[in-house]
Amino acid sequence: MNKYILILTIYFIGSVTTINAQDSVINNEVITLQKAITIALERNHNIKIASNTAEIISNNATLGNAGLLPSIFAAGSYSGSLTDTEFKIIGQPTNKVDGANSNTTAGSISANYLLFDGFGNYYRFQSLKTLEEQAGVQARLQIEGTLLQVISLYLGVVTQKQSLEISKEAIARSTDRYNRVAKRYELGNSTRLDMLSAQVDLNADSVGYIQAINQLNNSKRDLLIELGAEPDEQIQIIDNINLNSFLILENLISSSIQSNASIVLSKLTAENALLGVKQNRSSRFPTINLNGSYDYFRNESDASQLEFQRSTGFSGGISISLNLFNGFQQETRIQNAQIQLKNSDETLYLAEKSLKRDVMNTYETYETNLYLLNKEELNLETAQLNFERSRQLFELGQITNTQFREAQLNVSRVQQNMLKLKVQAKLSEVSLYQLSGMLIDGEQN
Repeated sequence: MNKYILILTIYFIGSVTTINAQDSVINNEVITLQKAITIALERNHNIKIASNTAEIISNNATLGNAGLLPSIFAAGSYSGSLTDTEFKIIGQPTNKVDGANSNTTAGSISANYLLFDGFGNYYRFQSLKTLEEQAGVQARLQIEGTLLQVISLYLGVVTQKQSLEISKEAIARSTDRYNRVAKRYELGNSTRLDMLSAQVDLNADSVGYIQAINQLNNSKRDLLIELGAEPDEQIQIIDNINLNSFLILENLISSSIQSNASIVLSKLTAENALLGVKQNRSSRFPTINLNGSYDYFRNESDASQLEFQRSTGFSGGISISLNLFNGFQQETRIQNAQIQLKNSDETLYLAEKSLKRDVMNTYETYETNLYLLNKEELNLETAQLNFERSRQLFELGQITNTQFREAQLNVSRVQQNMLKLKVQAKLSEVSLYQLSGMLIDGEQN
């Protein structure tokens, strides 16, 4: 039955794509989960976009945008004319000048500074800095979401790779069974129906192997995209899954309240709402502006009693304004800002309660998966012992093809269940890291 192995090998070789060496990111190297996370942090496109967006908002958090720096302007102008002019002054003869030239040059540098507005500009600056922090936390949320996707896809590749190994084992068992049945059939100790049944089962396992190859290749391409690589690059992974079975619920809850990105964002939102109240209250105070300028003026005219005139000098002033009444608009804005502050506080309280619930639910799922995984390991030992015993009985002709096949399938089912539980346990573990704010800084294996 070596033809089945040959066919599958040809299919596998045909499914391998070529490496784009020029733009290779992975370069067919062996990638651990921690290495995949490191590559994603450096190369993932969504993470780059989130970081760039945060940088734009950070650039806006300046003293100038808050109105804490003076405004300085420079202006200049020049005008000229060439005219025929005729004019008469009382008691004097008429004067006439043809082609009279006239030009004016002017320039100024002026400055304006908001000296006081009830500390509104200071609160605006604090608000801009808070928005900068919020942008950083929002970028962190995007990064965490992307890393969860990377980890999930990595574990998906692990799942498909180990499923491929399980399929190989199934083919090996079915091949051994078919060879034994075929030999017994040649000796007249088995029926043709038994041989055909063994062949059908071998074919079914072969189809499952081909499907496992296809699913593995698809999973690898999905992972490569999240790593910022080309989908036609090659990647090898470490297919063992290490579980941390020592997480403590109380520590996770405490860490989540302090470090969870959503909670930090809610706290910053509440802080910004308080600054909004203070900004609106500052409108109750007078606004004081300082202004000053240096001016230059020069005029020349052939048809004027003043043939030449020039002036330079400084000027300055101070202005004070106070809003006495604007239809209660000011008070309405203050009231709305206070309500917004209350809403932000309520949102924070709800977020903290919801987070605690999510941590508890995820932790219970995490413990359940670990418990079931331990039980499934015992089931696997039992299933393997049962298969070995069934194989011996089958060789002695004491059980049927169907009974032997069921023992074989039972081993594969338990192996697949173990793999599924291990991946689910790892995903719940990673979710606990994310909820407690330790996903980016924590070590993943």
